[in-house]
Parts: sequence; C-alpha cells; structure tokens
Amino acid sequence: MIPITAAPAAHPLAFSESTVQDLNLAKALGYERATNIRVLIKRNLPMLEAMGPLHQAEAMVVIGSGAQRAITEYRLTRAQAAFIIAKAGTKRADSLAVSIAEIFAMAADARLVPVDAAAAAELETVDQRQKTRLAAIVAEEQEARSGAFASLGRGRSRRRRKR
Repeated sequence: MIPITAAPAAHPLAFSESTVQDLNLAKALGYERATNIRVLIKRNLPMLEAMGPLHQAEAMVVIGSGAQRAITEYRLTRAQAAFIIAKAGTKRADSLAVSIAEIFAMAADARLVPVDAAAAAELETVDQRQKTRLAAIVAEEQEARSGAFASLGRGRSRRRRKR
C-alpha cells in the first residue's frame, strides 16, 4: 500500500487532494534505489504539471563526506502518481498499471458512474482538461507540418523544371 497523505493544493482542480511522497512511491514500485524515481519525475515534468501543480520541497541531506547538499523532494497527486506508475517499468509498477488500465476500461465503458453531482462535475473537468491537452497537441502537430511543408515548398521554387 502506498502511503497517501492529505495536503492542500493551490490548483483549484486539485483542491485539498491527497499526495504521495516520491520516495514512498518508489519503494512501493520496487525501486532498488528509491531516489532514482526523481530522474523519472524530472524527465516527465511538463506532463506532470499539465495534471496540476507538482508539489516540491527542498531538503538538506548529509552526503558521504559529511557535507550537506540540497535535494528536491516531490509530492505527487494521485493522477501524477498513476502517470509515473505507467512510466516506471518495474514489475510492481507494471502490475499496478494493468489494474489502472482495467479500471480505466470500466470507466470508459460506463461501468463506473459518479456517486454524486460533485463527482460528475469532477469527471467533466477531467474531460475538459483532456480536450484542452489534445487541442494543444493537434495545434503543435499542425504547426510542425505547416513548417515542414513550407520548407519543402521553398525547396521546389528554387529548382526549375527542365523542358
């Protein structure tokens, strides 16, 4: 079981949402060296931040020589933790990811329903965030294609056809 604690969040969509401490998640996922999860978190910061604020805190740790060094600790929302679980690649993480996928399939098939109006509103908010992210991805892809086609067009205009 991954320890989850309540922590108030500044993001309105994650108001008073529970969080998971990064090292606790790493241990639950079977990381041999728990701090390695921070590499995965840093690599995926843009996607994690798209799901809401990523709670970070600086902490001082004693290193081998006795000196102190600042490190960043992360607290992930449940959604952010689920994303990291899907990316982790450990046997425990893969097992959890399968469970998450099964629950998602049940929700997508409307076999899970909101328990009240607040839950329904939250599901709608999640759906809207997904649509916003998808629109941004589509716009980025269209811009990239437009740039590629424009550069191809410039290349053709320089070449003259032989008749």
